[in-house]
Formats: sequence, structure tokens, C-alpha cells
Amino acid sequence: MSEAFDRLAMMLAGGGSRRDALKYLGGFLAGGFLAGLTGTARAKDKDDDDDDKDEDNEKINKACKTFCASCPRKPRGVHGQCIRSCKKALRANPSAKPCNPTCTAANPTFLVCTGGATCCTPAGAAAICTNTNTDVTNCGACGKVCPTSNPNCCGGTCTDVTKDNNNCGTCGTKCASGTTCTAGVCK
Repeated sequence: MSEAFDRLAMMLAGGGSRRDALKYLGGFLAGGFLAGLTGTARAKDKDDDDDDKDEDNEKINKACKTFCASCPRKPRGVHGQCIRSCKKALRANPSAKPCNPTCTAANPTFLVCTGGATCCTPAGAAAICTNTNTDVTNCGACGKVCPTSNPNCCGGTCTDVTKDNNNCGTCGTKCASGTTCTAGVCK
């Protein structure tokens, strides 16, 4: 590049016409512009790759690669966009877990479950992050619904807080020795 400027300076100093100098400068600028377009096109071709060289954390790389495996490489960029979005989310919250990608659009979407929440995908519904220790529709495991006979989820177990001595009235309320849980009250 400095050679091009040297040539332009010599042309101007050597008595070349302004017209020749402007032609040369215009060609130089047009060449630079076209080279920039080519570089952009190459970058977009790479857009679909995993970009595995994440210097921050190999654990994040592995989690995102596994998570985005279901994303198609076509249409262009969906897989690469999933990887980048996943890495960004996990860098912001390293203890989070990615949850169920939707990879059919140019901008894939997914949930990031935090605080020990579990990713559950109910049949025919969108994925949710839930606490399987307290969620009556996912008690102890995704999809395990508590029956009406034990309508509460305490510590991942379906229970009836009206008569459970370890969960009397509310989850975690234990009845003292010698008392029994009756109608949600230790007596």
C-alpha cells in the first residue's frame, strides 16, 4: 500500500498531470473498495461455521456446539448465529444452561435456564425453564404431573400438604414430634 502512495507522490513530483494523478488515485480507491466487498463476502461464507476458537472457555464451546447441533446450516447463518448467541448468553451467565433452540429462522431463539431451573419441552408446546422441585406439572422430572390426590410439589415429590407431616400446610413445614398434620395444621 505504501508503494501505491510512493508512486502517486512521484507522479505528482515528476510533473505528471493532475488528471493522471486523479485517475491513478480513483483506480486505487476503487480497487480498495472492491477488495473490501470481497472480504465481506468471504466473512459471510464463514458465517455458518462454529467459530470454535473461543478463547474464553472450552466448556462454553462444547455446550454451545452440542446445543446448536440440531440447527441447520441452511439457510445460511442459522447454525453460526445459534453458536454466537449461545456463547454470548453463557458468557453473561456461566452457570446457565441453554434450552431448546428454534433454528428455523435467520435468528434462532432459545431460553437460557438459570438458578438451577430445568429445561422442559412439553408435548406440542414451547420449551420452558422450570423448577422441578416445586412445579406441579413437572414435579421431579419434566412432564410428571401431580395427581389431584397429591396436588402439591415439594422437593420434587408430589404430596398433599393437608396431611403430610413433613410438608404440613406448606412445603417444608414439619410437624413436631408427637403431632400430626390434619387439614394442613400440625395438631
